[in-house]
Amino acid sequence: MRTIPVILPVVLVLATACEEKKSGITVGSGAVEGCDLAIDKLADTTWVMLRPLPDKSEIKDPRTRMRILKEDGQFKVKYNVGSLADVYTYGCEIQGEELICAEEAKLRDICQALLVGGAECTAETLQKYEKSATAEEVAKAIEEATANVEKYRNTDKWKQFELNNNNLGNKLQGRLYIKVDTRKCRLRVTDNYMTIYNGKEVEDSNPVGTNPFVKWDGGELLFEHCTDSGDIAPMRSAEYPADLNNVETIGREGVSYGEEVHFWYLGQDARDVVDGCKVTYDLWFDGQNPQKGLEPEVVEVKGGKKEYRYHWSHTWTEPFPEGTLPAGVTVMHRRWTCEDPSKSGEEVACAAVALH
Repeated sequence: MRTIPVILPVVLVLATACEEKKSGITVGSGAVEGCDLAIDKLADTTWVMLRPLPDKSEIKDPRTRMRILKEDGQFKVKYNVGSLADVYTYGCEIQGEELICAEEAKLRDICQALLVGGAECTAETLQKYEKSATAEEVAKAIEEATANVEKYRNTDKWKQFELNNNNLGNKLQGRLYIKVDTRKCRLRVTDNYMTIYNGKEVEDSNPVGTNPFVKWDGGELLFEHCTDSGDIAPMRSAEYPADLNNVETIGREGVSYGEEVHFWYLGQDARDVVDGCKVTYDLWFDGQNPQKGLEPEVVEVKGGKKEYRYHWSHTWTEPFPEGTLPAGVTVMHRRWTCEDPSKSGEEVACAAVALH
């Protein structure tokens, strides 16, 4: 697979670790008349962060969003942690007046962090982090983690391995704490992560922190995780690249608001026309405004072979709210449906462009 790098400004957020969940803002008493929000009635709802602006006003910001679902009787949350194209799934349970959610635990990584930090890694300990894990999965995690630690111990690579597995920024599990604020008829969401440091569990705040989230009624939002960030080429030209080994993409300089950006999907595995399969794709811009059910153009190339061509363009005209990363993001959700179901599949690709 080709790699088309997209270079964006980097925002570095430094956080001070603490060993207990931050309490955040205390919600006042007194319900808004007619507010029907309840912690056990949040299924099939979409929420976005209410972002404060310097003039003390607030806006609904869909660039930080979550979707609360209920599957097989269990609450789940799809949440993008305020990122450009990542979406993570959290399993949840109601505890009192709070919906407490956690990502699937990285059992091997947790075990490695425990061992490197001087603690024991036992099946009982790992089961606490992932109650649904089978005995076989837990045993495999312990076996792999122990082998990795022994592989690097007493070698010249140990210090780096130790640093990688024993630092406060080693995010091992995302955690969400969701409460209903009946006074203002909205949610209060705390976005934390868990790590293991010096053999002990530590929980700290992610950059989003604790914020109010409000119901979204502005149209469908994207909740698919991008798995391919290297095959969409952002370009100034609307022409298909003449040399796929030397594609002139938009780099660090980015584009100005009001400038049209052309996108070409160039993934090798998606260009060939396959008999018995139909290809469609959906396009998204900054997680919203979807264009659905599009079909690629079919062209004839050298030797009479047929290939797909995927091309679209977009113009960003309005600056993003202050405090958000000034980058435009496009996502392509591609599906191929074949007469032989075993050959069907889907992929989510993305690209970002710096804006100024």
